[in-house]
This record gives sequence, structure tokens and C-alpha cells, in this order.
Amino acid sequence: MLTSTIDFKKTRQKMWGILKNKTLAQLPYGHETDKNGSEITSYATNCYEDALEEAHTLLANGIGTKDIQIVEFVPYDYIMQPRV
Repeated sequence: MLTSTIDFKKTRQKMWGILKNKTLAQLPYGHETDKNGSEITSYATNCYEDALEEAHTLLANGIGTKDIQIVEFVPYDYIMQPRV
């Protein structure tokens, strides 16, 4: 019998994203820049305040409140192993 590699008792890192018009919006990655000076973006952040700040920015740019949702997703780190 294989033992599970999922530790259900371990707290997982919460991740946050923004749904804009029912699609994931790109978020600034902690306002970090790459070597060319371009801002690094990601579809998720581990900081709720960053997601909230980006939602406020989108609202200020004229996106309606009904078209913006902050969502939480939790990554699960496990390895699928075949039973032999």
C-alpha cells in the first residue's frame, strides 16, 4: 500500500487572483522589475493586500464592480503515483 504524499494537517500557502470579466487578470508581482525594467506580472499573488490594491486600480480605470472578483485558490503539492 502506498502512503499519501499529501499532508492534510500542514497549512498551505493561500494564493489570490483577480477575475476580470470572468478571466484571470495579470497582477504586478510585488512591483518587481526584470533586468530590462519591465514590471513582472503573474496571475496570482500570495498577498491579499496586493490583490486588493490591484482591484482598486482596475476599478479606478473604469471597470465596473460587477466585473471584478478577488478569488482565493490553494495550491496542492502532491505527486500522483500509480498503484502497482
